[in-house]
Amino acid sequence: MEKQYSAADVTIAVLNYNGLKNLPDVFASIKKLDHPPAETIMVDDGSTDSSTDWVRSNHPDVRVVDMGRNTTVLNMVRNTALRAANTDLVLIVDNDVMLRNDCVDEAVKAMNTLPNATVCMTRAVYEEKPDTIYQDGQILHYVGASPNINRECKISDVDSQPRLSIGWGVQLINREKSRAVDWFNEKYYLGWGDDGEFNHKLNMAGLNCYHVPASVVLHKRHGGSKRYAPAVTNRWRFILEMYHWKTLILTAPALLFYELPLFGFLLMKKCPMDYVRGMCRVLKSLPEILVNRRKIQAMRTVPDNKLITSGDIFVYSDDISSGTLTIGYKTINAILNGYWLLIRDMV
Repeated sequence: MEKQYSAADVTIAVLNYNGLKNLPDVFASIKKLDHPPAETIMVDDGSTDSSTDWVRSNHPDVRVVDMGRNTTVLNMVRNTALRAANTDLVLIVDNDVMLRNDCVDEAVKAMNTLPNATVCMTRAVYEEKPDTIYQDGQILHYVGASPNINRECKISDVDSQPRLSIGWGVQLINREKSRAVDWFNEKYYLGWGDDGEFNHKLNMAGLNCYHVPASVVLHKRHGGSKRYAPAVTNRWRFILEMYHWKTLILTAPALLFYELPLFGFLLMKKCPMDYVRGMCRVLKSLPEILVNRRKIQAMRTVPDNKLITSGDIFVYSDDISSGTLTIGYKTINAILNGYWLLIRDMV
């Protein structure tokens, strides 16, 4: 029988870069938890806004782990948090969220009860609209994208059952079990897939990552960063590392089709060179990607058809603000969804 955990077995690791304006709220929410964690640390990625001085002055019980410089590599910061923790379980927390009182308890309960749970991810609601969902777990679209799962939906309108998931920044991680996949891949850029790669390779190995709706954080609304070049690089690295060779062959027509509207979108945004830079990084890294692919595929116990699907691809509303773009978006989704119906039983 696996060990049963409690909040006393958790390190909360706040990841920070120049987040001084948000830190009072996140640390205040940690203080108000129903049951305190074993320890709280802050891993700081070379902030220049006095974040570390503020924490040391106002929260002397918080251990500050300073990266010493701004690495810009979020996965390096995440791995540093996992190494620095003194407990089996580590809750990595972005600096722009606040934890509900029972957030940690609910995540730990899921870790204790869900089959082979290795990571448990929170639901996120808007700070100013706590009945409305900001983030509700992710599934993987087969073209290497995220379908739109419950964004802007009312909590009362969606189900509350845990499910396999990938890719959200607030995660309770069993660091010893997840060590089997070498934690987060530091070759991924900050952007789409940087955290999802960790969750997906765990799910592939049968070390399950769950979205836990009962564990809730409040997210502060801010404009999403449009990191197009990193997203292009991460997407193709993800596909080449994670997909079985048969999946690569079967999805190839759709993957190539998707490149056309993707490039057209970046052309419309006047940043086509972001696509070129992203693809050049993939080609330059191809030997290393293939080495990593062999390691990941050797750990596989779960087929792709259990982990990937289709659905309407998530885009920001301001990216499809015109009628023409809306029609194009719907057409692309219809074609991709239709093609998935043809191949899904063969993947």
